[in-house]
Amino acid sequence: MPIVLLIRHGETEWNRSGRVMGDQPIPLNRTGEEQARTCAGILFRAPIAAIYTSPVLRAAQTAEILRGPQKIPLHRVPGLSEIGVGDWINRYWHEFADDPAKREWYTHPDRARPSGGETLREVQLRAVAAVEQALAHAHDTPVVIVTHGDVIRAILAHYLHLDLAIIRQARIDHVAISGLDLTGATAQLLFLNHRPGLETLL
Repeated sequence: MPIVLLIRHGETEWNRSGRVMGDQPIPLNRTGEEQARTCAGILFRAPIAAIYTSPVLRAAQTAEILRGPQKIPLHRVPGLSEIGVGDWINRYWHEFADDPAKREWYTHPDRARPSGGETLREVQLRAVAAVEQALAHAHDTPVVIVTHGDVIRAILAHYLHLDLAIIRQARIDHVAISGLDLTGATAQLLFLNHRPGLETLL
């Protein structure tokens, strides 16, 4: 199996305001577009078998920018969609900061479910299935997965055998890249949450 590059979508205005998007078609803002273009400059130097993206607008837009003029196959995969947030959609995170359901969502993500939404365990099952399907066609060439923060955490937890509650502590920034090497008997984490240009902030 090849290397998998997991990339979160770029920023939207709803991210900036702290509003719950779910799978609504909220577009990237200018910052998000620029983040994706910067990342594309890095990917341009790497051999990529294909890009697989969540069909949610902000992720699909990010994937298109990452692809650029290159003729890399691009596939929209429902299994990579954002976690279902149910009745929380359209609300602001600060409105229910003390809600017991939200606290459990972070402390017991394998079983906690927003009303009408998904558990992180359910997300993990569909997302890993999507990654495995992508790998079956990769022929030992790296693949890019463009998706959402919690989906990336769920994928990392599966391959690294980590508890879902622990992986929730992993920071996944907009258009940050996390890399997994799946060529051996056990997965290796190559890097986590790499942000192009991060060295200029240190």
